[in-house]
Amino acid sequence: MKKIGILFSLIMLAFVTQSYAQAGRFGATPEDSVECVKYLNFYKEYYKNGNIREALPSWRGAMNRCPLGVTQALYQDGQNIIKFLINQTNDPTRRAELIDSLVLMYDIRIDKFPAFRSGLSARTFKAYDMITYYKTDDLKIYQALKDVVEFGQEQTDQNILVLNMQYATNLFKEGQMSPEEVILVYQEISALFDKKEAVDSNNALEEARNSFETLFAICGVADCDNLLALFEPRFDQRATETSYVRKVVQLLSNAGCETSDLFLKAVERLYELEPTYNSAYYLYRLYSSRDHSENAIKYLQQAIDSDNIDDKVKGDYLLELGTFCFKKINNSSIAAQHALKSYTFNEELKGKAFLLMGHMWAVAKVRDSDMPEIDDRANFWVAVDYFVRAKQADPSLAEECDRLIATYRQYFPAAEEAFMHDLKEGASYSVRANGLSATTTVRTIR
Repeated sequence: MKKIGILFSLIMLAFVTQSYAQAGRFGATPEDSVECVKYLNFYKEYYKNGNIREALPSWRGAMNRCPLGVTQALYQDGQNIIKFLINQTNDPTRRAELIDSLVLMYDIRIDKFPAFRSGLSARTFKAYDMITYYKTDDLKIYQALKDVVEFGQEQTDQNILVLNMQYATNLFKEGQMSPEEVILVYQEISALFDKKEAVDSNNALEEARNSFETLFAICGVADCDNLLALFEPRFDQRATETSYVRKVVQLLSNAGCETSDLFLKAVERLYELEPTYNSAYYLYRLYSSRDHSENAIKYLQQAIDSDNIDDKVKGDYLLELGTFCFKKINNSSIAAQHALKSYTFNEELKGKAFLLMGHMWAVAKVRDSDMPEIDDRANFWVAVDYFVRAKQADPSLAEECDRLIATYRQYFPAAEEAFMHDLKEGASYSVRANGLSATTTVRTIR
C-alpha cells in the first residue's frame, strides 16, 4: 500500500509540476519548483500515515528547496516532526538545536502567514511549547506569552492570560521585574478578562480569572501601599463599573487593607451597585470597627430589612444589633426590642436574647430621689429572672448563667430591709429603668 501511495504521488507530480513551475510559487525556476513539489508530496505521503522517520528526509528536502513560506502546512507539520526528534534524543546540545528549530517554525508561520486566526494560533502554541521546552528560562517564556496577549487581546486564550500573570510574578520573585511592571501586567490582563466576560461569562472563564487574581494577590506585589497607589487615583472614574469595584474590594481585602479609606469607599460603592444583606452587614462591621455607631446601625438595619435574607440570619443580625445598641450607644430600650424580636425568627436564639436582657437589667439604674432606697436593687431581681430563663431556653448557657445568678443574688435586699418597706417574699413588684419595664417578684438574702 505504501508503494501504491508513493506511485500515486509520482503520477500526480507529473501533472502539476508544469503549472507550479510556471506560476513560480514553488521556486524561482521550473527546476526548483519540480524539486519543491516532489519533496512536498513525498514527505506528506509518509507523514499522513504516521511514518515520521520516513517523512523526515523529504521534509528536509522541502525545507531546503521550497521558497520560504511556500505553504503553512510545511511548518505546522515541521513542528510535530521536530518535537518527535526532540523526544528521541537525550543529547543536551542536540535538544537545544532542535528546540531552536521548533521556535523557528513558529516564527516563520507568524511572519509569512499574518492573518489574525493563523497568527494567534501560531503565537499561542509557540508559547505553550516554550513552556514545555524552555523550562528554566522564565524571561523567554514570558516574552512569548506577552506576544500572544498583545496580538490576541481579548481573543487570547484565558489560560494564556493566567500564565502571563504567573510568569510575570516569577520574574518579580527573581528580581527581573519591578512591582510597577507587575501591576501594569495585572491591569492590562484584568481589562482583557473584563472584555471576555462581557461577551461570554462561563465557569471556565470564572475559574481562570480567580486563578489570575490569586496569583497577583499572593505574589508579594499586592501590598497596601502599592494597591492604594494603583487604585486611588482612578477609582472615581471607574466607580460605576461593578466588576472593577468588586476587584478593588477583593484585592484590598486580600492584602489586609480594610482600615484604608479607599476600602470603605469601595465597599460602600459596591453595596450601591449590588445591594445585598451580606454587603450591608460588611459595612456594619467596618463602621463598627471605626466607632461610627450611627452608620454601623444604619447598615445593619438595612441588612435586616433586606428582602432575600434568611430568617435564621435575620435573627442573628437582630441579636447582634441589640447587643451593639446596648454596649456601644447605651440604649437599653432599643437593644431590648431587637433582642426580644431576634428569637421570633430563630428560636435557637431565645437563650442568648434572655442572657442579653439579664445583662441590661443588671446594670440598669432604677431609683431616683423620689423612690425608696430598695429600688436600687430591684433591677437585680429582673436580671436574675432573665438569667434563669436563659439557661432554661438554652442549656449550653447554664454554667455562665449560674455564675451570673450567684453574683447578682448577693445584691438582693436583706429580709429586714424588705420588711421595713412592707415587701413580702414572693410578692409581685414592678420595675422601670433605662426605658425598660418588667414585673418581678421580691426576693431577699437569708
